[in-house]
Amino acid sequence: MKKFFKVMTTLGLPFMIASCASAGGSSSVAEESKTPSPSTTSKPASAEGSSSSAISSATHVHKWATEWTIDGTQHYHACETCNEKKDATNHIYGEWKTESLGTKINDSRFTNSSIKYRECSACHYEETDSSHAVLPEIRFNFDPADENANFATAARSTDITRPKVSGNITITNAGEYNTTEALTASMKVRGNQTAGFDKKGLQINFEKKQSMLGLNGNQKFKKWVLLADAKDTTVSRTALGLTMCKGVVAKDSNVWYSDFTPVSVYLNNTYWGMYMLAEQKEVKDGRIKLPAVEDATTEIGYNFELDYYATNEAKKGAEGDPTFSISYGNYFTKNSFSIESCLANSGLGVVSTYTMNSDVTDSTAGETEQTNDTNSQQVNFMKNKLQALFTVLAEGSKNKAAKDINSSNQVVNASSGTTVRQAIEKHFDLNAWAEGFIINAVCLPPDVGYSSFFMSYDNSPTGDKKLRFDVPWDFDSNFGNRRNFITKPDTASSSGGWGQQSYDPYFMDRTPNMWLQLLGKMDWFMNDYVKPKWNAARDNNTFENMVSLANTFYKYYDSEYAKNFAKWKTTQASDSNVSSYFNGDGVNSGELRKPFVNVNERKDAQKETINWLAKRVNYLEKKWIANSTRTPLATIE
Repeated sequence: MKKFFKVMTTLGLPFMIASCASAGGSSSVAEESKTPSPSTTSKPASAEGSSSSAISSATHVHKWATEWTIDGTQHYHACETCNEKKDATNHIYGEWKTESLGTKINDSRFTNSSIKYRECSACHYEETDSSHAVLPEIRFNFDPADENANFATAARSTDITRPKVSGNITITNAGEYNTTEALTASMKVRGNQTAGFDKKGLQINFEKKQSMLGLNGNQKFKKWVLLADAKDTTVSRTALGLTMCKGVVAKDSNVWYSDFTPVSVYLNNTYWGMYMLAEQKEVKDGRIKLPAVEDATTEIGYNFELDYYATNEAKKGAEGDPTFSISYGNYFTKNSFSIESCLANSGLGVVSTYTMNSDVTDSTAGETEQTNDTNSQQVNFMKNKLQALFTVLAEGSKNKAAKDINSSNQVVNASSGTTVRQAIEKHFDLNAWAEGFIINAVCLPPDVGYSSFFMSYDNSPTGDKKLRFDVPWDFDSNFGNRRNFITKPDTASSSGGWGQQSYDPYFMDRTPNMWLQLLGKMDWFMNDYVKPKWNAARDNNTFENMVSLANTFYKYYDSEYAKNFAKWKTTQASDSNVSSYFNGDGVNSGELRKPFVNVNERKDAQKETINWLAKRVNYLEKKWIANSTRTPLATIE
């Protein structure tokens, strides 16, 4: 059984009050805390050792701590200056209890998880039953004789189409969210590169709209996704990223982000792993905030992705999405802007292809129907508009020239007296872009320069006609997980942390994402848009809440981690068969940084993730807020 301890904490992680036997004895270190407490800052005590030779056993006067020090068997009071202990007593347990994790820790995000535990009546040490299934379970059953029955194992990243299989879904171990009857649905593999991993992401498509585990106010939708986080040994980066979005994105913002909850997935009653249930990114009422497509006019809402994989869409035939490309001209080259991501310099280049995420329509013989035609009127409109928008931004940021866009989507000089700021504010939702800038500046996403970067443009009659950052997504490589995706100044070596060893403070100045880099080089945007939103996020304890959430995952889901990594014994991203451009420092060890490679050392990976986040937040606070008086996020020794 997994054991938990009521101890002092650093960022909610374990700290044991210093204690040892004055006659050379030893004591056990508490492994984990009962209650996360990000405000307490103390250093962990050593697990072994005797009192210092500087303290004479003949003259030393004990100073007994008032708090219990706890190990897996006993609680006792420890001397604060030596290793002596007194009042040592075995734990006195009450009855086993099973309750909602959300109720227990007063956090509604965990209402659909449950734990079984018992508590010492003296020190409140908790012992949990590791055989108890904590997470809600999504069970998909289908005919094993179906020609696509191997859908969850056969797909590869190079596959253009993803076969789906039909069946039914039941939800169990979720309290009030348990299904009373099976729900008809189909399932298929989702994702691009990650489809090549053994543990694959999945997409659910219900026959009828269905709410899922209370997400998004219990609204009903047909499409949901199960994110595998196969390259994340903490299986928490999606949760961290989406939690950050909730704290950074203002309530009146146009930016949409997915709700989420961790689940266990079963396929034909075979355990398939710990996944993150999230919403499908789609233009629907209650999801991405754009008007629905009604006819073939260009006056609709558009959502699209900067997408290295856009060329694959044409190969999908009728199932593919429309794509388009724009030109960055001479504004965004290695010579004019510093672009040092190894992803950009090793074959991907600076990506300028885009894929439509929202539906588009076209007119055929007087009828309107959905299309994937790249040459449709709506796709051409958005292509020309985005080209003009990029030029306005680049002219303002690089050349300090105020430009405008006419009714034909041509770039012209702005009217006399218009400032660069006014020109850009006219065409860009800068509040949304400031939120996107912060989200990306904190988590440092390697993908953002070539894929999984979404934008929206509302050209409907009531739309604001402004380009906005939208749909923050794809966090599994973030928070320092991927090795050496920045080559300077933190040049990787064959030893140590295998690249990007800390938080790389210069990323936003060099990202191959032209939108973020151009915006970030304008002082007025940073001072008047980004920094106020940063202060609001800090005042809302956004990053402290991320640490608290991480500790809840790492503490109460420990048995679920064990099950997941018994099923998937390695993160395939750490294997040597990953494409060579991830191996920029010459070490043939795959995509991940050293702290995150071995799933058997996930405790170290969990600690490193929190430390990385703390360093990054502290760096940005110092960089952006002059003379800040905020208490830095503490790291863990």
